[in-house]
Amino acid sequence: MGKLLISTTYLMLILSCVESCFLLRSLYVIVPEIIPAGYQVAKVETVGCDAKSVQLTVKDPSFTIKSNGAVVALTSVSVAEGGRIFSVSAQDKSGRERKMEVHLVRSTKPKRHRRGQGSLNRSRRRSYANLNVVENYEGSYPKLISRGSDSPDSRYWYFIEGEGVDMYPTGVFSMDTDTGALFLLKAVDREEFPEYNILMIVFDRHTNAELDEKAPLRVIVDDLNDNAPEFVGPLHFTVPEHCSAGTVVGVVSATDRDQIGTDHVKIKYTLVSGSDMFTIHPETGVITTTTNTLDREVKDNHVVTVKIQDMNGAPNGLFATSTATIALSDINDNPPTFMKSSYNVTVQEDESEKLLLRIPVQDKDLINTSNWMSKFVITKGNENGNFRIVTDPQTNEGLLYITKPLDYEKTNDVQLQITAQNVASLNGSSATWQSIPVNVNVEKVDAVRAGLGQQIGPSILTRDQPTRRALTSPHTPTTFSQLFSQSPGREQQTARSVSFGLLGIMTILCPVVLLLLLFLVLVFFCLKKREKLQLHDSGDTGGIPLKSNTEAPEDSMAWE
Repeated sequence: MGKLLISTTYLMLILSCVESCFLLRSLYVIVPEIIPAGYQVAKVETVGCDAKSVQLTVKDPSFTIKSNGAVVALTSVSVAEGGRIFSVSAQDKSGRERKMEVHLVRSTKPKRHRRGQGSLNRSRRRSYANLNVVENYEGSYPKLISRGSDSPDSRYWYFIEGEGVDMYPTGVFSMDTDTGALFLLKAVDREEFPEYNILMIVFDRHTNAELDEKAPLRVIVDDLNDNAPEFVGPLHFTVPEHCSAGTVVGVVSATDRDQIGTDHVKIKYTLVSGSDMFTIHPETGVITTTTNTLDREVKDNHVVTVKIQDMNGAPNGLFATSTATIALSDINDNPPTFMKSSYNVTVQEDESEKLLLRIPVQDKDLINTSNWMSKFVITKGNENGNFRIVTDPQTNEGLLYITKPLDYEKTNDVQLQITAQNVASLNGSSATWQSIPVNVNVEKVDAVRAGLGQQIGPSILTRDQPTRRALTSPHTPTTFSQLFSQSPGREQQTARSVSFGLLGIMTILCPVVLLLLLFLVLVFFCLKKREKLQLHDSGDTGGIPLKSNTEAPEDSMAWE
């Protein structure tokens, strides 16, 4: 009964130290018979002390203690059969010094003792099994985990080793060597270390012999809901525009570091925004569409806010939010449209391989894709193959060319119909390809008087056959301005035709003008001659003019 009272008092003294810097009163360490220099004998752990200001000292000159509490042998040390004891002191900024006795116990082969051994094994089995500690404990330390033996025996020492003691992470647990009581020295995190495997060893105080096999001790860390769920993977999805309602957009993935199989990791998915066009499954995180009116040409990206909350969405659950971007991929739901309703163009009857017209179009689909690129087709009026149309790759315009000359005598007007299509087929739209008429006027190649625009008679011919054919045509006369407006390939021939026409005109007009001038000179000369004769006759008769015989009447009786 006295021993029990002393042990209880000792335990109360230990627990009373938690309000300040705490250091165990004794530490038992199993060491080899010969400790080599540099060998780490033990690790002294302090609780509640200021790590920066605490000073640790060892009283045995054969050992030294480092700032992290590691006790290291300076020289080779021999440990007697009865063991070796030295003290370690800790002093913090408060000035109070605390001491701990370090007992070095030499390892020997265990000695089997029948008497009392069964009672010890039964006691250990009752006291130690799987133990539990709560992570992030916010109370005071050290925290008693297990009281040890119900009836401690002063003949035995109790030691522990393994994870949380002398293996990573060190300094988590300690054991009272007299009672076998297990203490937690600092907070633990289940997500970092979910359990600790410790071995407990019992020694005979008198013989230093290990009395039994090392007993395994498992400390399980109980989970707290201290981790909010986290998003995993990118939150960028793509779905075709005008897709049907219920189309899968993508899956939002999330994880939680808390313990699997508990409500701490049961996540509920909700949409904070964007629920007018999308929905998300609360358990799987699958996003689907709720409408078929998504139009890329109206809005090409939609941003929705997703919320993930553990505890299955309970009010006390931890949560996180993020935005997901849903891009609409393009389909060919918009045909190209013409800028004008019709076109008129004029061409000379002898022209070929000439660009006649550029036809622009508009398309709302994604630029530089097969849904946007135009393809033009002459669907009517090109039965003889006089025209061709291609697409300008830079501007997406239709380029209309004449490939074979037209004959004015056969037709002076061609009605074409041109349809604008896309490289890709129409999809998701009731629209159809559009067409427009193009009227091609054919002009006759005729020669006209230079600058006058008058018709030239058929007798005015030149040596140039095309010009002669134009001059002798019975159809609409051709002016000089029309002759000069011919295609560049015919400019030299037209110039020669016009020069020959002028020469013919001058050849005819010059003799006429000369004859007219000669006639006028002759008339003028005759008038002058007559005037002189009249003056001469009036002088011979005394100023009375006489009539000429040529003007006398035939009847001679008239003079009498």
